[in-house]
Amino acid sequence: MGLPKLLSGAEIRVHLAPGALIACEVQRSWGRPKVSRKASFQYFGGERPAAMAALQAWMLESPARRPLVWIVGPTEAQYFVLPWSPAWVDPDSRYAYARAHYEQLYSGDSRSVCFFFAEPSPEGDQLVSCISSELQAELADFASQCGCELGAIKPSVAAVWKRFQNVLKTEEGTLCVVEGDHQALVRHDHNRIRDIVVRPRAAHQTVDMTLKGVVRRFANSERSGPSGGVVDLRLPAKQGFDTRGDATYAVALCGAL
Repeated sequence: MGLPKLLSGAEIRVHLAPGALIACEVQRSWGRPKVSRKASFQYFGGERPAAMAALQAWMLESPARRPLVWIVGPTEAQYFVLPWSPAWVDPDSRYAYARAHYEQLYSGDSRSVCFFFAEPSPEGDQLVSCISSELQAELADFASQCGCELGAIKPSVAAVWKRFQNVLKTEEGTLCVVEGDHQALVRHDHNRIRDIVVRPRAAHQTVDMTLKGVVRRFANSERSGPSGGVVDLRLPAKQGFDTRGDATYAVALCGAL
């Protein structure tokens, strides 16, 4: 993205969350972001096409087509850590190794998924995110139908990790990313991700207190119950965004605020 776009312009960011499409329009003026519109479209089971149609209608209310950024949640994304070093592995070998690692972990055909590589840690480990090629094509086609430039497709855990990396890299512990009825536990040693587990979460469930080190939580819902020493990560309050009342939109805005 060029400097003019960073300083001014607008984009629409949509969090493909468990059972919901959570959308925000972010405008920038001289680098200062403002949340100008936001909406949530719920769906159940196989009803996502209806929610997508409602999202498209909402997007078309904008006076101009905005670039579209998708943040893909835990029901659609998979993760693993790839131990590699740029010093001795070329990009083609990295893809081949990632595909072999994926098939070993998930017993699936790696040709049916798209891979997203995070920046490697100083030790060489690298977080790899993947979504189905079918979903990638669906999201790209949706942007085209709306007359929008596809800005990016970003798995949510990778987006949250990058947004708060400056804090997390100073600590050893666990990042808990909570999205609806799912949570991802990212165990890390400073800037090095050791492992990541995504699992369902009951509505009343709090963060597992047996986790070691500093435990931080980022969620698209307000905390209920005692913190138990868990530290919440929050986006800064900006014009058009309330850090408490707008928690639903936090993942969608991760990377924009």
